[in-house]
Amino acid sequence: MTIAWSGIVLGLFVVMGFVNHTQNHTKCSGVFVDMDYSNGLFFIDETDVRNTINDLHGDLVGEVLKKIDIGNLEKELLNMNAVKNAEVFTDLNGKVFVEITQRKPIARVFMADGKSGYIDEVGKWMELSRKFTARVIVINGNLPEGEKSMNAMDEKDSWNNLFVLTETIRNDEFLNAQFEQIYVNDNGDTVLIPRVGKHSILLGKTDRLNKKFEKLKLFYNDGIAKVDWNKYKQIDLRYKDQIVCTKR
Repeated sequence: MTIAWSGIVLGLFVVMGFVNHTQNHTKCSGVFVDMDYSNGLFFIDETDVRNTINDLHGDLVGEVLKKIDIGNLEKELLNMNAVKNAEVFTDLNGKVFVEITQRKPIARVFMADGKSGYIDEVGKWMELSRKFTARVIVINGNLPEGEKSMNAMDEKDSWNNLFVLTETIRNDEFLNAQFEQIYVNDNGDTVLIPRVGKHSILLGKTDRLNKKFEKLKLFYNDGIAKVDWNKYKQIDLRYKDQIVCTKR
């Protein structure tokens, strides 16, 4: 048994030595970029990734693999605005593989100062792209200023409340189909704008979301479904045990 294990260990050292020797002499024979478009996102493409690599490192083809800093290359690719994850690896034939996953926006934000961008799926600011526009819910109105405050948000922060609200709507099939806009008025109250009808939903603060949306669903199913959608100007969900409707 001891002899067998010694043989296995020796074999591993031989293989590792061969791989190390190969990497010390093998040159990059090509760069292969694999873009993940599974979420229907096209903020960047293979050309953008290749241009970033070339701008920072020049042409990798012909470079000895040992001299290519894989870890640093991944970090630099992660600095691209639309990149969520970047993995770079090589094979014994000198090929360099780059796998890119894009960030996923969940809301389009219009700041009061005119700046516009996205909130991504982890609640961070994401710049716009000239190549692609995501179809997501819009957030505007009296918003906290600056994307830096968004990236530094905590559980009591206004941005976090908007992020939680957006996620709640996005993860509910009925609500996601119902609303196209979140508006924050001058009083700091949240107003939802439906896709259908001329009314608005006064949500108020973003507390008790589940209870408020339960009331709203009942109202849509049993109340407003039986009358003209345009009969009401506003549906107020701020009160605990009732819905207050304002007629036109």
